[in-house]
Amino acid sequence: MDVKLQLRLPRNVRDWLKKEAKRHDRSMNGRMVAILKEKMAEQSAGNEKTSDQQG
Repeated sequence: MDVKLQLRLPRNVRDWLKKEAKRHDRSMNGRMVAILKEKMAEQSAGNEKTSDQQG
């Protein structure tokens, strides 16, 4: 289930996000979700590498 979130962004971040969304042919919301999911995957992969090195 999706959760509605109201967010305040600095104007320059909003402008950047708007350009990113247009460049990827997505809504601002869709692009923001995609960026967050990419970051989550990077962190997850980084955590797995750290676990492999420790084990």
